[in-house]
Amino acid sequence: MSGFMRRAKRTVYENPWLRFEAHDIVHPNGAPGEHGVVVNPPASAVVPVDGEFVCLTRQARFAIDASVLEIVKGGAGPGEDALTAAQRELREELALEAGRWESLGIVYEIPSIVQTPVTLFLARDLRAVDARGDHEGLESIEAVRMPLLDALFGATSGRIDDAVTGVALLRAARKLALI
Repeated sequence: MSGFMRRAKRTVYENPWLRFEAHDIVHPNGAPGEHGVVVNPPASAVVPVDGEFVCLTRQARFAIDASVLEIVKGGAGPGEDALTAAQRELREELALEAGRWESLGIVYEIPSIVQTPVTLFLARDLRAVDARGDHEGLESIEAVRMPLLDALFGATSGRIDDAVTGVALLRAARKLALI
């Protein structure tokens, strides 16, 4: 256990994708304080591998005002398990389905403030489907196909700077016996 004592909490902001809570706490050293926590639905992320290639996305991200090269990822809908969410996100973002799915475990994006982990998957035996579309009507996604080794180099050199993507690519490479 971490040693934090949570005395009270209040919701500061909430929308369909996240809730921001302010917690009245006592730190492990006994000092009182307040800490913010982002609570979001469980998320899934997918490393879609097609032979020697990986299929990534490029999306505009508001907080950093830039487009980011990343793996497919998104939040689960109500009652949706991690694998079903991953399969849906792959269809929606890249119009792909996979014949084989393997777990790559979980990763925490920012464990000091974000509560929910991201469940990672490796998807193989890909096939195109007529299903691409954004159910929210808000995303603009560019598909980027590149050699998996180039993506790994990008993750380790900083050219790919999304943290979840970097960890997922490294875990996929390990699962595929590339490293």
